[in-house]
Amino acid sequence: MQFNVIWLRVILISLPVMKCPGTIKKFTTSFKCMLLILLFGCSGARYLERTNRVEQAYNENDFQKAFATAEEIIRDLPGKQKPEYGKVFALAGNSAYELGKYERSLEYLEKALRLDYTGESMYLNLAALYQRIDNLSKEIEILESYIRLFPEGKEMSRVRERLFMTCRESMNYDLAMNLWPLLDDASRSEITNLELYLEINQVLENDSICEATAEKILGLNEVNETALKWFAEKYYWKAENRYQSELDAYNRNKTHKQYNLLLNAFKKVTSDFKESLEYFTRLYRLYPDPGYARYLGNIYARLNNEEKARYYHSKAR
Repeated sequence: MQFNVIWLRVILISLPVMKCPGTIKKFTTSFKCMLLILLFGCSGARYLERTNRVEQAYNENDFQKAFATAEEIIRDLPGKQKPEYGKVFALAGNSAYELGKYERSLEYLEKALRLDYTGESMYLNLAALYQRIDNLSKEIEILESYIRLFPEGKEMSRVRERLFMTCRESMNYDLAMNLWPLLDDASRSEITNLELYLEINQVLENDSICEATAEKILGLNEVNETALKWFAEKYYWKAENRYQSELDAYNRNKTHKQYNLLLNAFKKVTSDFKESLEYFTRLYRLYPDPGYARYLGNIYARLNNEEKARYYHSKAR
């Protein structure tokens, strides 16, 4: 049975305020309550029916129809918004996202979020929108919420991978280390992710993990700059630090015994410098960066090859 909302309002307003006691007054009050139930019941049923049509259009990939209908519903909503309205805002936002209306999408999805609506697509689209506008803190918040709310989510692997990638910018290295074993095999074999994992472990000074990761990267791509640089710098600083340490020890105690220790140490230092030289030579050939030339100049100086030391130092300027 269809009810005309306007006439219901007229009837409610027109009912006299009766001051008589007893049955008539009770009837008037009951009648008003009944009409209010009918008024808002019909309104709620109509809202549900229209929202279902929006959802059907969205599920059928008719995003234009879903978006237009959702906006019509939103325009008809009363001023005070209730939690149950979150769904239509989410449908409007998700449809807008599919149509490339990103500003409108963000507006509607944030309203749905404020109304405590929970939907997997809503969180995925919100995360993408925050990434799009470079709002890292909100993107991380949404990604973490997705993981908490949808433990069996269809995009869990992608969400974990993206959250892992944000750890460099947010400098949340503990989170990165916790996330790494949770990534799927494909993600942990992706060179971009391996490079990031290597960089994070460099900061944390996890040398054994760095070496294993760099070796894995070079197994996938033998000319990878990040991995080659890690090995080049590893051997360079190992040699340079030992060189300085042994020289300082000799200068503090210039004895024959200390001099012999210095000579023996220099053999290992020379070996490490030569190992570093191989990596930096390869790096400079592949990626002729002045920084690599500076390293090469320093290594040749330590190896007493002044001609090549001058040549590479000139390239570093």
